[in-house]
Amino acid sequence: MEREDMHRQLGILDENPKEIDQEEQEESEEQQNSAEKRRRKNSKPKRPFPTYLLEDSIKVPQVIRQFNGGNAWSPDDIVKALEMGKGNNFYYLTASSRDYGFTEGTSSTQKIALTSIGKSIVYARSAEEEINGYRQAFFRIPLFKIVHEHYDGRTLPQITYLKNTLITEFNIDEEFHDDFYKVYQANLNFLSKLEETTQNKSSRVERVEISTNKEHSADAFILGEPEEKTTLVAFVAMPFSEKTEEYPESFFDEVLTQLITPAAIQAGFKAETAKKKGSDVIQSTIINDLSKADLVIVDLTEHNPNVLFELGWRMALDKPIALIRALGTKPIFDVDHMLRVYDYNPRLWRSSLEQDIPALADHIKASWDNRDSEKSYAKILTDK
Repeated sequence: MEREDMHRQLGILDENPKEIDQEEQEESEEQQNSAEKRRRKNSKPKRPFPTYLLEDSIKVPQVIRQFNGGNAWSPDDIVKALEMGKGNNFYYLTASSRDYGFTEGTSSTQKIALTSIGKSIVYARSAEEEINGYRQAFFRIPLFKIVHEHYDGRTLPQITYLKNTLITEFNIDEEFHDDFYKVYQANLNFLSKLEETTQNKSSRVERVEISTNKEHSADAFILGEPEEKTTLVAFVAMPFSEKTEEYPESFFDEVLTQLITPAAIQAGFKAETAKKKGSDVIQSTIINDLSKADLVIVDLTEHNPNVLFELGWRMALDKPIALIRALGTKPIFDVDHMLRVYDYNPRLWRSSLEQDIPALADHIKASWDNRDSEKSYAKILTDK
């Protein structure tokens, strides 16, 4: 007791030990919560692509050339030339310029200098050299490169149908999905516009070939798939390059990604197509894909010879087919009269897509559901 009295006098022993225990427990829990918050903050997923677009990031090397003769320049001078505040926005702009390979250094370094890619653009001797520089910059971002190769340079499917693929194929955290879609698509559109302004069309840079010498495989790749697991595969046979002036450039890319893919997914299929653009070469892999797919969606628009060959092959196998075409496409032989064909609106407006996607999904689903009950073209011709 004497020891306890002495401790109380010195303030070492509290009058109520239970209250001390409770306070210590609360303090311990608070420390644990703080540690958990710090852990979550430190484990925040890293953004795997630049914040700014190509056309915005190039402003950094442009002002270095214009106001400092292309020599390395201090961030303070650059931010003044850009007429913007020296805050987070300026840092992310300089970081984006660095990541694209336009410049070395950021707002936190002493100097920012032009790289060979940056010089090839701001000192370009031709439109081709400028485009080549931008494409090298685009493919310097590893994520952009693998997505571009996966989709063969085509426009991405709508973000609603892309999210699963972004997670499973490219390991992109959900936090960045919408922003990635906007930045990636905006960069592709920017590059496409540059190509369109190039006067020497015959020597313009091919969209897919920059940064790699590897030939594209003709193997099929997945355009999109339903959220619910499925083994059903719909292979798309269609033209991927426009042969007439009736349809604008990249028309079939838009049909594939904005109409056919979401409709196939809505019908419960994985949507696949050949990597080789336009099926310009009929290879064994394409024949195998046509043969093993559960359903083949065939776009008869423009009467593309290779697409018609693929249609004939599938018909000979007497396997399910869903025929489609742009409204206004002229009939061909007896297919149009003997089998159902879905006519979609070639304007591809949002309002028309809202009608065409569910209607096409019904057409695809009906083609599959009635695969045994309806007479195929082969059965009609052989009268079986």
